[in-house]
Amino acid sequence: MENPPLSQSHHHHDHDHDADGMCQPRLDPSSLTDYSSDGIRFRFPSTWELSEESSGDETTISVQSDGTSFWTIVLFKSRPDPEAVLDTVVAAFEQDYEEVDVLTAVSSLCGLPSLGRDLDFVCYDLLNSATLRAFQTSNQTVLVMFQGTDHELETTRIQLESISASLECDDENDEGWIDDEE
Repeated sequence: MENPPLSQSHHHHDHDHDADGMCQPRLDPSSLTDYSSDGIRFRFPSTWELSEESSGDETTISVQSDGTSFWTIVLFKSRPDPEAVLDTVVAAFEQDYEEVDVLTAVSSLCGLPSLGRDLDFVCYDLLNSATLRAFQTSNQTVLVMFQGTDHELETTRIQLESISASLECDDENDEGWIDDEE
């Protein structure tokens, strides 16, 4: 071990500073862990904790930061309508929290169009935000959700969004469909 791994020698400074001198976590590829299972792949910060649970035709995979922020993906083998999935999740939030502001969003994940909801709600006197996205592949419906307190999201949002951006899905319709869109 003549050369200590870089991660050790640089451990005391593994973030960048923005224009205001605020610490910004640096997304170093070597500090990311790859997850691959159930027809999906994504990368997440290695220091975050991964948990998985399955029940019936649903699989939930979550990665939790050391604070309140977490990123979750739920796979529905029965391929429910993405809109219905979002409505169910939003209804659960509205049950749990008195005031939930809901914005509708449209984006894409895994190169597929996705429906979304952006929520703001108060929990323990702190403003929280949750981002929900749902879409269908040829073999399952996928719900991606991340949330945290607004204060913490100032630093973790970039990481949460990078997990979503790294998401890849196996879609058996991929082969041969690329050319005949027109």
